[in-house]
Amino acid sequence: MLNPRDQAEGLRRILMPTKACAIKSLGARLAQGKGYLLPDLVKEIDRSNIHFIDMSLDHTQELPLALLNQHQIVLKLAQSSESIKRAFGIIKLLAKSPENRVFGIIVSAQNPETAKTVFRNLKHASRAFSQIQLEIMGFSTLSNSWVSPVVMDSPLVVTRMITRDPIFTTQFGIAPTQ
Repeated sequence: MLNPRDQAEGLRRILMPTKACAIKSLGARLAQGKGYLLPDLVKEIDRSNIHFIDMSLDHTQELPLALLNQHQIVLKLAQSSESIKRAFGIIKLLAKSPENRVFGIIVSAQNPETAKTVFRNLKHASRAFSQIQLEIMGFSTLSNSWVSPVVMDSPLVVTRMITRDPIFTTQFGIAPTQ
């Protein structure tokens, strides 16, 4: 049986949002410098104590058990269906725990539009996992190891215009002013 203090700590960790998201700050730093070489970015990720998984490689990788304790993970994936399936498998596996997790995504694609599409599809597929947050960090072209920032288009805000029907009265019997 767990110590009540351990239970309370676990509940606080689950219910409280993450304090500072190093993935967002790394993504912002990547955008300010307009890119990183992948080995330099991996060193920076490692210095921030974030686990880096390269899903763009064709060989199978063993996931360490320590990954289950990580709250921030960076996944690098290719635009191939196998790479996307493996990345989603990791997201789905880690979504089974109730802890909040942030995934930084680096997509190896032909162009930024393809990287945005891969990220959007992955985010759409993982929307059922409310405690999972995906952040796009950047993309690298298939031919080199330079990681460029990706700026996602913000969704259009649709404003609804409320019109009042002159015949309408509320349940309290107050007629709208004209």
